[in-house]
Amino acid sequence: FAAQAREKGLPIVLDLSPAVPSHLSGDVHRLRQILRNLLSNALKFTRAGRIAVHLKVDSQTEKHITLRFTVSDTGIGIAKEKQEMIFDAFAQADGSTTRKYGGTGLGLAIASQLVSMMNGSIWVESEPGEGSSFHFTVRFARVEPPTDVSVDPARSPRYTGSVP
Repeated sequence: FAAQAREKGLPIVLDLSPAVPSHLSGDVHRLRQILRNLLSNALKFTRAGRIAVHLKVDSQTEKHITLRFTVSDTGIGIAKEKQEMIFDAFAQADGSTTRKYGGTGLGLAIASQLVSMMNGSIWVESEPGEGSSFHFTVRFARVEPPTDVSVDPARSPRYTGSVP
């Protein structure tokens, strides 16, 4: 999404908590699809400002860890009365949204189903004209990191910065 963000003049800021372990076991494909849906929407509905991705530990046990991801934008926002329905298939907050911004209305419904399959929950905080923050939690199994692998700091969960 860096190229699209650059075209629009929007920085994507990453804020990854150092408390997040570097190695976990879970479904990376589902996680990637959830993040793609949320980032795609953030880019679609944001003309100015920024997009931010935050990752932190939500809860943990000896064997599992639940992470909280937040994708925030400074876009058009969503009215309170429309926020629950946006996770339903083919539902959008406003019918004119499809005409103006495009899309099928399936992205958030798919993200919601994937989050549920990963033992998590998804919700939104938003104000019209102020932007939106989509939060979701997902559960992972803890694993011991390999001892013979070097980790690229730019790909490590400890990396904090912005995507150029």
